[in-house]
Amino acid sequence: MTYIHGATDSVETARLEKQARFLSRWILDGFDVGPGARLLDLACGVGAMARRLRARFPDAHMVGSDLSMAQLRAARSFTSDADGPIPWVNADASRLPFRSAAFDAVHCSWLLEHVPQRAMVPILSEARRVLKPGGVAQFTEVENESLAFWPRLPLVEDLARALWKAQQDGGGDPIVGRKLYGLAMQAGFRDVQVLPHTFHLHAGSPYGYFRGVLEEFAEILESAQDTLKDPLAERIPEAARMLRDLQNVPGSSFTYTFFRARGRN
Repeated sequence: MTYIHGATDSVETARLEKQARFLSRWILDGFDVGPGARLLDLACGVGAMARRLRARFPDAHMVGSDLSMAQLRAARSFTSDADGPIPWVNADASRLPFRSAAFDAVHCSWLLEHVPQRAMVPILSEARRVLKPGGVAQFTEVENESLAFWPRLPLVEDLARALWKAQQDGGGDPIVGRKLYGLAMQAGFRDVQVLPHTFHLHAGSPYGYFRGVLEEFAEILESAQDTLKDPLAERIPEAARMLRDLQNVPGSSFTYTFFRARGRN
């Protein structure tokens, strides 16, 4: 599989940190663990969401796992051990090096979009294997065909489609969000809930939200500058400016939906 957002450098780490800071209020809404719970952040990347999880559940025993050693090194360097160290484990999500029923909860954000269809159920099944009976897992995923602007931004839309095609060609799935219920059921989870979250933002939205989400999507485009093999890639800076300027267009809006699937073992 190909990671379309480029190398794990300071720019990409900062983007992921900003994304987690902005989106964690929705991603973690209703996700709860008890005192002293063992919590796995699956596909933790640079540790951006793990840091939010530890802040939200300071008495939990956190573990982060990821396939990328570069991202794990970034996680170690950016995470303070003041509240206790987080073990960072290099692991394939479909073959986790943990005993069965090792965790009370599993959190995972933005993993399945980067893996082939054949790997999705094995990954969810492995997450269920390491959960205790009654434990909860939550997967958050993209639904990129939901992206919409007003007024229309043809260049941004063309680049977005090129980016999602590159993701698909690299073995990922840019519309996996709509598939989460079926995937979770195939993996054997019970009490599966699928929770859509739609952003529809405009000048009348709470202060900073419209600007914040436009900045996030502009940075997503910019992160693909060096990996997108498409003639339009050279126009990414222009498209990013259009996105950031959309907030200044009277009557403008931005719409996007992502999905969370939550189930029990």
